[in-house]
Amino acid sequence: NSSLPDVADGGPIFTEKLKNWTEKNEKRIILSQIVSMYLEMLENTDKTKGHVRHIFEELFTLKNSLPDGLKKLKDLKDLAKLPMSDLKIQRKAVNELFSVLQTLVETPTSSKRKRSQFQRKCKC
Repeated sequence: NSSLPDVADGGPIFTEKLKNWTEKNEKRIILSQIVSMYLEMLENTDKTKGHVRHIFEELFTLKNSLPDGLKKLKDLKDLAKLPMSDLKIQRKAVNELFSVLQTLVETPTSSKRKRSQFQRKCKC
């Protein structure tokens, strides 16, 4: 029952987390996790009730339209576990530095800027 007084204890669960994710693609990642958690919560509920079944089906449809957040979450956890003081890891990281920077430079917003700058130069 969501009207019990203890619901307010500790503040919001999901809506507070959404504030930290501002970019559209970022938000889709966290939303995929949240939707999965709702589906898990509703998995063992009585789906003979029409409104519960409808919510479950809508969430399931939404989940299929969102990116696989679990894979991305695993990638982030793996990165956080990397022992950056390990010399072998450091050598590998340095070896990949140019590729990582190249990927960062080629983000959609920066490529838009490059195109518009290029177009201005061409018109001169």
